[in-house]
Amino acid sequence: MLEFNATFFIAMISFVVFMIIMNAILYKPLERIVTERKNLIDKNYMKSKIAQEKCDILQKWQTATMEKAQQTSKENYQKIINDYKAQKEAMLEYGRNLSKKEIAVASAQLDGEIITAKHELKSEVDILAGIIASRILGYSTGE
Repeated sequence: MLEFNATFFIAMISFVVFMIIMNAILYKPLERIVTERKNLIDKNYMKSKIAQEKCDILQKWQTATMEKAQQTSKENYQKIINDYKAQKEAMLEYGRNLSKKEIAVASAQLDGEIITAKHELKSEVDILAGIIASRILGYSTGE
């Protein structure tokens, strides 16, 4: 059976004193260190969450900016292509008009040369006809 004598009470008091000393020397500093680490981890976790949110915002901004830049560059590209097409059409139309004018001038020159050639041939034909007639008929027609 268990006896409650002075030794038991002294052991109990020395155990309580030991627990108080251990609490002051070991457990409270350990608890403080654990609390500090927990606070540090929570603080770093919040910082990382904020950084992640900022990163997400920046990524969305970057995506939006890239899409806007792509759209702007496509519009500029289309504008430049349309301008060059318009210039090409204008140059082709100018070339066509110039060619038509040159063809008209050349045609007028050819018409003039044809008329001149016909007059020259007519006069030569008249002369040759007179020569042929004089040879066939045997007399001179007045040349």
